Amino acid sequence: MSLKFSFKWPKARELGLLFLCYALVLLPPFFAELWKDYSGVYYLYDSRTSYIINTLLIVALLSLGLACLTQYLGRFQKFFFALVMLFLSFLGMLALIHVALYDAPISVGAVDALLGTDLHEATEYLTFHWTKAMMLSVGIYVVLYLVALLVAAPRLRRGRPCAPSHLLGWSIVTGLVLLAYQYPAVATYNLERFNKRPIWSRAAELNRQLPSIRILHDIGNWVAYRQWLEEAQHVRASHDYGASLVDPSKPRTVVLVLGESLRRDHMSLYGYPRITTPLLDARRKQLLAFDAAISPSNQTVPSLTKLLTPATVQAPDLFLTEPSILSAANKAGYHTYWLSNQGRVGNFDSLISLIANDAETTVFTNTEFYGTVYDEALLHPLQVALSDPDPHKFIVIHILGSHQSYQNRYPEDKNYFHAKDYAGETPGPAPLEEQATTLSQYDNSVRYTDEILDGILKELEKQPGSALLFVSDHGERLFENGNGTCGHGFPEPTRSEFDIPYFLWCHGDCPRRWKRAHARHRSIAFSTENVFHTVANLLGLEMAEYHPQDDILSLKYQPVRQPQIIDVNRGIHTYISLP
Repeated sequence: MSLKFSFKWPKARELGLLFLCYALVLLPPFFAELWKDYSGVYYLYDSRTSYIINTLLIVALLSLGLACLTQYLGRFQKFFFALVMLFLSFLGMLALIHVALYDAPISVGAVDALLGTDLHEATEYLTFHWTKAMMLSVGIYVVLYLVALLVAAPRLRRGRPCAPSHLLGWSIVTGLVLLAYQYPAVATYNLERFNKRPIWSRAAELNRQLPSIRILHDIGNWVAYRQWLEEAQHVRASHDYGASLVDPSKPRTVVLVLGESLRRDHMSLYGYPRITTPLLDARRKQLLAFDAAISPSNQTVPSLTKLLTPATVQAPDLFLTEPSILSAANKAGYHTYWLSNQGRVGNFDSLISLIANDAETTVFTNTEFYGTVYDEALLHPLQVALSDPDPHKFIVIHILGSHQSYQNRYPEDKNYFHAKDYAGETPGPAPLEEQATTLSQYDNSVRYTDEILDGILKELEKQPGSALLFVSDHGERLFENGNGTCGHGFPEPTRSEFDIPYFLWCHGDCPRRWKRAHARHRSIAFSTENVFHTVANLLGLEMAEYHPQDDILSLKYQPVRQPQIIDVNRGIHTYISLP
C-alpha cells in the first residue's frame, strides 16, 4: 500500500483572480498620471520613484485586502465582487476621463464641478467635449468590468477560504502594510507630522495616492468646503457696502484681468530685450502702464484677497468678514462675472472661490493648477458675458498665465523661444541647461499671455464705454540672487516675487483725470493691495469704503514711503528690505 500526499490550495487561485481584477481597475488612472508626468500629483512626496513604489504597494495592499474580504462572504461573494468592481470601475473611469478632458489629475475642484451640475448641463458639456481619449477611457472600464463579470465571477465558488490561502493572503497583506508604513513616500518635511497622525488618518493619506480612491477623499473635502463656504458667505453678507453709481445713465463695461506669476521685467512692454509682448507693445500708446507696482504677497490667495477686498498687509483677514468689490458692484446695479481658468476648490483655491462666489455669474474652465487647459478657453465665456444687454457689466478674468509648470501654459505651436537662445544668460547656481530651458518656457508663457490679452482687448474694442485693468497676483523667482530655484511663495522672499505689471486700457481714450494721475504716479512704488479702491473708481461707485488716497488713479492719492509685503509665514517686511 503506497501513500500519496498532495497539497492543494483550492482557494489560492480564486484569491489571485480576485486580486488581479481589483488591481486592474485601480491602476489605469495611476499609470495615466505617471505617463502625463503631473508634477502636482507627487509634489508633496520625497521623490517620484518612492511615490511610484509606495503607490504600487498600496494598490497591492488594497486589492489583496478586498480579495480576502470577498472570499469570506460565502454565497454573497459574487454579488459583493460585482458591486465593488462596479464602484471601483466608476471611480477609475471618472479619474481617467478627467485626465482625458482636462489633462490634469482628479481634484476637489473636479468633484465640485461634478456635484455642482445637473444632468442636462453635464450631458451638454460631455457632448461638446467628447473626444477619442474619453471614448477610450470609458471603453477600458467597460471591458474590465465585463471581463470581471463574464470570466472571473463564474470561477468563484461558495464557501469559506481554506486555511492555506487564508494564511497566504493575510500574510501578504500584513507584509505590505509594514512596507507601506515603514517607507512612506511623503517628503521629509512632512514626515514628522505624518507620523504623529492616528493610524486611520495615515491610511487615508496613503490611499490618496490612488486616483480612484482620491476621489472619495476629495468628496469629503468638498462637503467640508461647502459647509465652510456657506458659513463664510453668511458672515460676509451681513456687511453692506451701500454702493451706488455716480452716473447711472453712463454704460460701463469694466474688465479686471488677474495675471498669474507674471513679473514685469520679462515683458518687452517694460523694456525686456526679448519681444515677449509684441501685441501689447503695438498698443503702448493706448495703455497707462505703471512701472513700480508691488504685489502684497508672493502667493495667489493672500495677494488676491487683498487686491479685491478691503484687506491689507496689516489686516490680512478682513476679507473673511467684508465682501469683495464684486459685492459692491452688485449693490450698485452691475451684472458681475467671474471667469476663471484656475481651480475653484482645493489647497490653493478655496479662499479665492469665496470671492468668486460674490459674482452673480461664475464660469470655471479648469479644475486646478496642474492641467493644460489654455487660457484661450476663457475667450468664449467672455464673449457670452459681453453679449449681455445689461448696460453695466463688471467682469473679472482669472488666468493661469505663467504658473508653474511653465511648459503647460501655452500650446506647442506657440513655442517661440528655445533653450539655446539663453546660452550665457543663466543667473543662478542650478544646472545651466535646466535654467535655460526654464527661462525659455517662462518667456513663452509670457508671450502667450500677450496673445490672450490682445484677444480680450479686441472683444472690448467692440464695447463703447469699456475699460480693462491688468494686474498680476505676484511675480516669480527665476534663479536670481544665488538661488538655484524658480517659482514663488518661498519663506525667504526676494523682490522678483513681488515686481508685477499693472496697466489700464480704455476704449477710445482714458479720461483726462486718470491720465494726469498716471503721469504723476507712474514711477512711484505702490502696493496693489489698493486695487479695491482703484476698481471702485473705474466702476464709478460712490460708497464710504472708497478711499481716494489709496487709489493710484486718483489725483488725491497719497504715496506710501515704504510699501510693505507679507510672507508665507505672515511676517511683514518692507519691500525695500528684500534682496
